[in-house]
Formats: sequence, structure tokens, C-alpha cells
Amino acid sequence: MRVVVTGVSGRLGQRLLAELDAADEVDAIVGLDVAEPARGARKLEFHRCDITTADLKPLLEGATVVVHLAAVVGPVTDVGAARRVNVDATRRLLDAASAVSARRFVRASSAAVYGAWANNPVPITEDTPLRPNPEFAPALHDAECERLMLEWSDAHPEASTVSLRLAPVVGPGIESLFAAVAAGRSPVRVRGVERPVQVVHVDDAASALALAAIGDLDGVYNVAANGWLSAAEAEAVAPSTKRPALPEELAERTLRTMWNSGLGDAPPAVLPYLVHPWVVANDRLRAAGWEPRHGNEEAIVLSGDPDHARSSLPWIAAVGAVLTGAAGATWWLSRRGGRGSKWSSRR
Repeated sequence: MRVVVTGVSGRLGQRLLAELDAADEVDAIVGLDVAEPARGARKLEFHRCDITTADLKPLLEGATVVVHLAAVVGPVTDVGAARRVNVDATRRLLDAASAVSARRFVRASSAAVYGAWANNPVPITEDTPLRPNPEFAPALHDAECERLMLEWSDAHPEASTVSLRLAPVVGPGIESLFAAVAAGRSPVRVRGVERPVQVVHVDDAASALALAAIGDLDGVYNVAANGWLSAAEAEAVAPSTKRPALPEELAERTLRTMWNSGLGDAPPAVLPYLVHPWVVANDRLRAAGWEPRHGNEEAIVLSGDPDHARSSLPWIAAVGAVLTGAAGATWWLSRRGGRGSKWSSRR
């Protein structure tokens, strides 16, 4: 079995690499990324490349399975560039997989494809229609990639595709907007919200991907810790920073002002995901032989976020900017490195 992994140098890619390297079924691993992985592996053959422009067929030659992790997973200012990485590169990989007669294509998707809506079932199963919130580009991209994979599967009945809809991935070194929210660092607090919280530890996400690559899975599977935490339980595990809870309309205006001014990491389109439930059921994947080793509480605690006690002053400044029309907090911009930089990383 020859497994090609894109995004192999990311946090999730590195965990998956270790899983595949230890698997007797896997003979060779071809890793693709724009940066060298921090750790290698006995079976790894690494190629530095940009999958949006590289000639992929020679890199995939002989591949049994393609595992696609490379993606822009967070809110970004350049939606076109993100689409080239997320959607266009997926299409290019599928074409290359066809050319080399790969037998399986696995992609890390997101539970965000279900959308965050007040009438969502709790939990959401894989049979629930996809309703990504229309302005949240990462979820729209994931839903479109799933459609591309379904079309590819229909055109290649001898092959299979697996979409793993991951809950927010947490763990040491994981930097994403939703991981920060789970750790109590939501970009805004919305008054009266009692949203359940659910995550998956990076090691459990990697074991799910390994099962998808090596096992006989086919179709879509939710990947999450068992159950979820109530808002009160989540607050007890990871107390939120001491910033004021805002009415939803004011929270939206706060996010919009900070995003448009270049000082914020989160666009207003993310607000529904901070307000409404989007926790998922993992029964289908567990029935296929996967079992998470970490519960929600343990996964959040093990994240070991050193920045948990972040100052609330930037958010107070944000509220002030909304209420008074003032522009400020440039010291925060220099501290954070600019809009979009924090969350624009591979899975």
C-alpha cells in the first residue's frame, strides 16, 4: 500500500504520518507540502511542492490511497486564494488520482459543513443535509469539495472516497479559530448563548484518518469526541476571558468593525458558529471500528494553551470602536501579526 499525504507537515499531518509509519499495511508514504516536516518517518518519501501548481501525476504515481489534508482552514481576507488551495487543488488531486488509478481518496472535511443554525438537531448525523452558513467560506469550500468527491466516486465505481467531517481539532500546537473558542478564547461573547461545545483531539483525528486510509470505509463520517459539553461544563473546563457579553447584534457589529479595520482575526460570518449548536454524532465511525481515546474535557485540557489568559483589553477596545466609531488598538495588531495570519494554517 502506497499512501500519498498532502499537508504532511501540518500538526495533523505529522500525527497521521506516525500512525501510517507504524501500520503494517502501509509500505510507503509520499508526503507533499510546501514546508519540510518537523519529523520524518522510516517509510516517508517527502516532496516539497505547491499542490495548486505542481504537476501532480508523477508525485501520485503508484498511489493506492490519497489522503488530502492541505487546506486553508481559518478565516482569511483573500477568499480567492483560499479557494485555489481548498477547492481547485482538491479538483487537481482528484484528476491526478484518476490518472494513476488510485483506489481511495480521503479528505479531512469539517463538521462546519452542516452549518450553525438554531434548528439544528443535537447531535447532527451524517444523513443531515449540508447547510453551511452562506458567508463562511471555509465551510462552503468543504461542502464543495465533498460534492467534487461524490462526482469523482460516481465516475470511478471501482474506487472509494471518504470525507471525514471533523469537529474542531484541538491539541498542543493547534492554532485555529474554533480551537481557541473551545479553550475559552472566543473572539466575542454573546449574551444569553448556551451553545454546546464539542471537539476532537488531534491524535484521535489522526487515528480516524489512518482508519480511512487503511480500512474499508466509504462515504462520509463524523469525527468527534463522544458526546459534548454543555455551556456551563465548557466554562468550567476553560473559563472564558473576562470580556463583556454583548447582544448578538452588537457582537456582529464588533466583529465587522474589527475585521474591516484589519485588527480582528474573525469575520462576522463566523458569528452563527459561536451562537448556534453544531455538535455531531460519531456512531457511524465508531461502528466501523474507531474509538476516540480522549473525551471533550480531556482533549481541551490536554491542549495546554499557554495563551489562555490573554488580555481582554483588545476586545474592550473593539466594543469602544463600535460604540464611538474610534479606530485604535494598533498595538494589538502588531502583537497578533495582522488579520488572518493566525488562523491561515494547514490542518
